[in-house]
Amino acid sequence: MAVSLSLHFPPIKTLHRESYPAISPLRPENNQGGKTVLVTGGAGGIGFAIARAFVQASASHLIIVGRRQGFLQDGIKRLEAEARAAGTNTRVSGYPSDVSDLESSEKLWTGLREEGIVVDVLVLNAVALGPTGPLVDADLGSVWKAYEVNVRSLLDYTQRFHRQVGNSQKYLVSVSSSMVHNLDTENPFLSAYGATKNAGQVLIQQIARDADPERLQMISFHPGAIFSDGAQEGDETNFSTAALPGNFAVWAATPEAKFLHGRFLAAWWDVNELKDDELQGKLESDWHLLRIGANGL
Repeated sequence: MAVSLSLHFPPIKTLHRESYPAISPLRPENNQGGKTVLVTGGAGGIGFAIARAFVQASASHLIIVGRRQGFLQDGIKRLEAEARAAGTNTRVSGYPSDVSDLESSEKLWTGLREEGIVVDVLVLNAVALGPTGPLVDADLGSVWKAYEVNVRSLLDYTQRFHRQVGNSQKYLVSVSSSMVHNLDTENPFLSAYGATKNAGQVLIQQIARDADPERLQMISFHPGAIFSDGAQEGDETNFSTAALPGNFAVWAATPEAKFLHGRFLAAWWDVNELKDDELQGKLESDWHLLRIGANGL
């Protein structure tokens, strides 16, 4: 499904399909030196692109989390090769863990604490599609499993992230979807996915509402449709490169993006235009702008 530019925000005139200088991980303002970054679902797909971008941005320690040990190890090797190619000293680690399993999450975060590892940037990327077809006919257990991945795990990981020792600035980046608001126009067979992603986005907004961005900055974004081997029969021009959401995630984890705390964005929007004074004035005066919810009731 080619939807990479379907979410258009009128004030933004410049839309991107590829990375560009403002979000480049090589830009000094986007440097992640000295930071430990954890990416859930970071061994493949968009998660890998995000992990790769943080390596290029010179993160001190990159941690990827996933359920499949073999897939995780392959991701580590590829990211280590990326670090060598980029000339960074990024340490790459992988931890097998299931975000939907509370005991598994407890083991992960306890292990990090016991190793003296404090995560500075958390990227919530793991996702479950859930059953297809009408919800009324769906298997309840399968639907609820999607809620555990797409909703409960967000709160679980965010709480553990927030409760770490120390008061240093933390950055949380949540990979979302247009399904959080396009429930009537997206694929009707993905009702479980749409319902859970919508609930997860509202949850993140509620957490961000009560969080001080000087201590816990939170931004959600739609990565777009990424061209892959599985889409070879589609029109490549309708897709974005993986580097676009990957690098956008790095930019979202910088002080420069603080004015977008708690908002929902699209990776292809030009960040230079987002920083426009007039738009920032609108964001300051309208709490609902770029947030999900029923406005006007």
